[in-house]
Amino acid sequence: MDDGFSSIISEQADRQFRDLLTGEAVHAASAGRWQQPLWDSVESSALSLALVPEEQGGVGLAATDAFGIVRLSGYRGLPLPLGDTMVAKALWSVAGGDLELAGDRPVLLGSQAAGEPLPLQEGHGGLAVSGVVDPVVFGDVDGSLLVHARSEVGEDFLVLLDLKALAGERCAGPALEAQHAFRLERVAVPAERRRRWRAGHPLALHAHGALLRSVQMVGAMQRSLELGLQYAGERAQFGKAIARFAPVQDMLVEAAAETAAAVTATGLALAHWQPECDEDMLFCIAAAKSRSGEAAGKVSALVHQVHGAIGFTQEHSLHQYTRRLWAWRDDFGAESFWNRWLGDQVCAAPGSDLWQRIASI
Repeated sequence: MDDGFSSIISEQADRQFRDLLTGEAVHAASAGRWQQPLWDSVESSALSLALVPEEQGGVGLAATDAFGIVRLSGYRGLPLPLGDTMVAKALWSVAGGDLELAGDRPVLLGSQAAGEPLPLQEGHGGLAVSGVVDPVVFGDVDGSLLVHARSEVGEDFLVLLDLKALAGERCAGPALEAQHAFRLERVAVPAERRRRWRAGHPLALHAHGALLRSVQMVGAMQRSLELGLQYAGERAQFGKAIARFAPVQDMLVEAAAETAAAVTATGLALAHWQPECDEDMLFCIAAAKSRSGEAAGKVSALVHQVHGAIGFTQEHSLHQYTRRLWAWRDDFGAESFWNRWLGDQVCAAPGSDLWQRIASI
């Protein structure tokens, strides 16, 4: 894909996000209401097909460019599952799935807390999937849920479920958008809604979701830091801007350093992205999700401290980003999950292999 064309798409996406997010739309999203006009506008620009190869009807952007749009969605606080749909459609199309089944509707990524595939077993009249899917935002929309399932003989499948046919239970979350948890009880999976997938690892879909949230967190952290710098330059105390006080400078510098660390870790994971999740990709994603989650917690606290009480008010825009950071930290594995996984990998290998593993990535 031509770099100039990629830049044009990115600029158009950023302009579109900025224009769509009116005060009314942001307020409605904060109240947990689905924004169909916003989704129709974004979907009409084919952004959800950014990762789908051109030969399969997609835009065919490189991973770094496509996920750059995801970062922009986090930066702008876009209250839509654009990133989920982008990744889900890419994986489904590469596995040979028919994109017409998804249509122009959202496709959410579903995963268990442990990240392992759901069991796909023989049921009445065919194969059926069971298990508990972690809460997903926008689980009540007219769309699909993509899950990773494994048959009794160890074959990996991507399964595209119709959300309207599932009985989701609404639950609360820090991001305020409507969340739904799903308990699947032998849900029938027709042949056209399942495709064999070269997953590469049992945690493959969990990892794709973790990378997606890491990129979104980077965008939200960059915007939060920008708001902190702007406020510190405008807010005066004792006759001068608070940005001139050393404690405020220290907080902003620390927030900038944490954001930069998340950018670097996530960029390394993006460089290894591919539909099939190999060990190097998983290792990098684990590090990125862990480091981005840690940074998100620190950046949120620091920027809110710079803003003082006003940053917690409904009228201020800061919470549009920090509450999503708090939610995204936990999605597809919090820091503790991925740190434990990384620790297990290191402990299972000879000590002399650790440096070689890191240096080779």
